[in-house]
Amino acid sequence: MTVTSMSARAALVAIDAMIPSFQPVVTLDTGGVVGVEALARWPTVEGVDPAEVFALARRRGVVADVDIACRTAAVREARSSLSVRGLTLFLNVEPCGAADPVRMEAHLDTLADDLDVVLEITERGLDVDPDGLRAMIRAARRRGITIALDDVGSNWSTLDALRIVEPDIVKLDARILRHPGTIRSRRVLRAVRKHVDDASAVMVAEGIETERDRARAVDLGATLGQGWFYGRPVSISSIGATDC
Repeated sequence: MTVTSMSARAALVAIDAMIPSFQPVVTLDTGGVVGVEALARWPTVEGVDPAEVFALARRRGVVADVDIACRTAAVREARSSLSVRGLTLFLNVEPCGAADPVRMEAHLDTLADDLDVVLEITERGLDVDPDGLRAMIRAARRRGITIALDDVGSNWSTLDALRIVEPDIVKLDARILRHPGTIRSRRVLRAVRKHVDDASAVMVAEGIETERDRARAVDLGATLGQGWFYGRPVSISSIGATDC
């Protein structure tokens, strides 16, 4: 039986108290900030793990509601700050959102009218409804939204999803960066490089914490990166004060 912490339960109840933080996405050659990824945070709930909140939401069948609430809050924060002008806003989306196409299309209409948006398809449930996922991606692209596939290499379904999602941006799982020489990592890198070459896609390395990580990411073929080496998640105004 899964044991859920009190803080995760409290955060799920207090979904409206979620205040997003933003982590910079940078070019690996210069370190210049080109975008920010919105990450769900509950500053009023002590000790909460956002991953646990989403896991609980999935078990309760409300993850799509939480997902939309988080993106809505992130867009609201971004629009309220002049600091994000000219930066790309990366927003996570759970594949289960494809289950309600009418609701998703209406939600997509609220995202991209005045912002440069990338939707990051998360690694969870990629194989549940591939046709619905393709339809959601087509709807996003019709609105000028760029598509990324998150945490590629975190599980094997992410490699199969390269064909389904056909992402413009591939975000490489941090474990591949840490251990590029394993059989698993080599297989992932072959698939990612092929997709990047065939689709003229962009590779982003996640989890960069040191200069050595940055250099390795470049060697692996990444041109963009994010991680604590470039900054931890902060308020949108802090991104603007230090990087824009």
